[in-house]
Amino acid sequence: MTVSRAEEEARRLGHGQVGTEHLLLGLVGDGESPVARTLMAAGATLSGCRSKTREAVGAATSVARTAELPLTDRAQRSLERADRLSIRRRDGQVEPSHILLSVLDVEGRAGQVLRGLSVDVVGLRDAVLTAMDTKADRPASTPAESGQTMPRCASCGAALEGALSHRLVTSLDAEGNGRELVIAYCSGCGTAVGTMHR
Repeated sequence: MTVSRAEEEARRLGHGQVGTEHLLLGLVGDGESPVARTLMAAGATLSGCRSKTREAVGAATSVARTAELPLTDRAQRSLERADRLSIRRRDGQVEPSHILLSVLDVEGRAGQVLRGLSVDVVGLRDAVLTAMDTKADRPASTPAESGQTMPRCASCGAALEGALSHRLVTSLDAEGNGRELVIAYCSGCGTAVGTMHR
């Protein structure tokens, strides 16, 4: 649904491809969804986002009505990250909140649009994560609801409880002696969290 709205917005603006800025328009354009309400509360209105998207992307071109618009690399990466995030969180499907967090992480033109509207992007991200963590269908005993702070990846913000992975690596010194290291990393974005000798 978000992607089809994003494509409609790209066509409306005469743009030949769907970027992160159009995904943002697709999200804020669904005015009744929790994500759209969060965006609007942060200062990202549909008309404001359209105006800043026009400024960021530039002149309109002629777009064929029948052809499917391609995704930019960053938009594609955002959707792939959203898919991984939904799997990592064990959610049944990709939700608008997954897409918004991923769009914010990829840092494409959507970030430029939001900053142009004076939106606190970090605050927006935190608000979306808080809303996701306090969903009614989460078990009552989760650390997020009991007031405990859950460790998160410094790069992508994923809860490490479900995203922490590790890999055993052997490194050789100058004499050829091997030493085993355990590298802990975020499975969502690949950022190393820590290492230890085995």
